[in-house]
Amino acid sequence: KKFEVVKSKLFQEGLIDDSLLKKLPKYPRSIGILTSVPSSALADMLKTAKERWPLTKLNIIPIPVQGNNETEVKKILEELRVNKLALDAIIIARGGGNREDLMLFDNEMIAREIATFPIPVITGIGHEDDLTVIDLVSDHRSATPTAAIVDLLPSREIEKNNISILKKMLNDTWKLHFQKKKNFLNTKKAFFQAHPPRIFIRNQTIKLS
Repeated sequence: KKFEVVKSKLFQEGLIDDSLLKKLPKYPRSIGILTSVPSSALADMLKTAKERWPLTKLNIIPIPVQGNNETEVKKILEELRVNKLALDAIIIARGGGNREDLMLFDNEMIAREIATFPIPVITGIGHEDDLTVIDLVSDHRSATPTAAIVDLLPSREIEKNNISILKKMLNDTWKLHFQKKKNFLNTKKAFFQAHPPRIFIRNQTIKLS
């Protein structure tokens, strides 16, 4: 019931609107991860981030992830809004649980903070079937905490492959360019071999005579 009430209110105010979505950074230099510390969800996220794109700086920001702690979470988001810590995006994550465990993320105050946050917010709350209000106002909803890392960070393996493809394209372009130049010079060479300049000059001299 709380989910539907808050969802309806924010929708009527225009805070649940795809036109408000901020684009995720392609190569984030620094991100904030807001989750329970320590937790298995965080451990999986850190492992995936290291494997996927270790160049991104990870700022771990502990938050409560269940219970009546909306004031504390709101305060942390407010401080981040002011300080930003040079972040390119933030992830709000929580591992799986029953629907009551996730109710903190149906809170209207928290949802409003996220809806108007100055940088992209990615949510990875529970499992794929779980849906909270903050998922609806975030800039990107991921199925799980680990999926949030995958969705935000580029893959170094894919990027390495892209670079290899680009290098091959450049090499092929240069090879084609030099081959055309070579063919041009060979054509000129063959022409002058077939028509030596001395013969051309002699013929011209004869004509003038």
